[in-house]
Amino acid sequence: MLLHRIVIAVFSVIFLSSANVGHAEEMSGRQIMDEVADRQERPYEYEVQSMVLTDKGGSTEKRQLRRYVRKGEDGNFKYLIVFHDPVGVRGVALLTWQNKDKDDDQFLYLPSMGKQMKRIAKGGKRNYFMGTDFSFEDLILESRDKFRYTKLPNETIDGQEHFVIDAEPEDKELRATTGYKSRRLWIRKDIFFIVRIDYFDRRGRYIKRQISEELKQVDGKTWRAEKITVDNEMEKHKTAVEISSRSFAETDVPSENFRQRFVTSGKHIR
Repeated sequence: MLLHRIVIAVFSVIFLSSANVGHAEEMSGRQIMDEVADRQERPYEYEVQSMVLTDKGGSTEKRQLRRYVRKGEDGNFKYLIVFHDPVGVRGVALLTWQNKDKDDDQFLYLPSMGKQMKRIAKGGKRNYFMGTDFSFEDLILESRDKFRYTKLPNETIDGQEHFVIDAEPEDKELRATTGYKSRRLWIRKDIFFIVRIDYFDRRGRYIKRQISEELKQVDGKTWRAEKITVDNEMEKHKTAVEISSRSFAETDVPSENFRQRFVTSGKHIR
């Protein structure tokens, strides 16, 4: 009787595993992206990051920054990025408010320009942010309803199977302002985490590649990369980001942090 139960249990595990694999194979590109969001998005997140910029001559510049993320009651996310080292960029901040039905709002604060935040124009979001290889639009959480996701054949990289998806802007307003014709994403099939993104400009030319490494399971199905590198082939430039510390506590990202007044008053510098 015991052996019979063990055999049934083993076959049940095999059946459920096969069913899960089959379900994953049947998922559309949009369904895969929805699953990525469901697993990886957290309502509150705070990170301390170190950044190294490397130009084509091999010269480097190091920076330290903080990143705040908070999901509002309306389901939209707000972000605040603050540089605190070196002195030349201390206090520079980028505030982002996500909007699902219209263009996202982004405001740049430069302490040298007085106590005003500059709104980033729609077309300006394709520009690079503070000399990094991240454009302003790269720093906004993707509104999936504004994109078309095409699933391509899976690929195996370093023994891990990956979904491969092409993401193209479908929203008319976004198509007119984005700097990208498309992006190609590689997503770890076992954990639904994006590990690589290739970017192509409005003419379809390859621009850069973003790689997420040193993956860590932080809570349940949620994973994070401890290192993110963007290798910009077009600009011959590289940006490497390492996470020094991270928190998912609501108290670390109070709602007041995402108001313009919080930044212009200097409270964001600590």
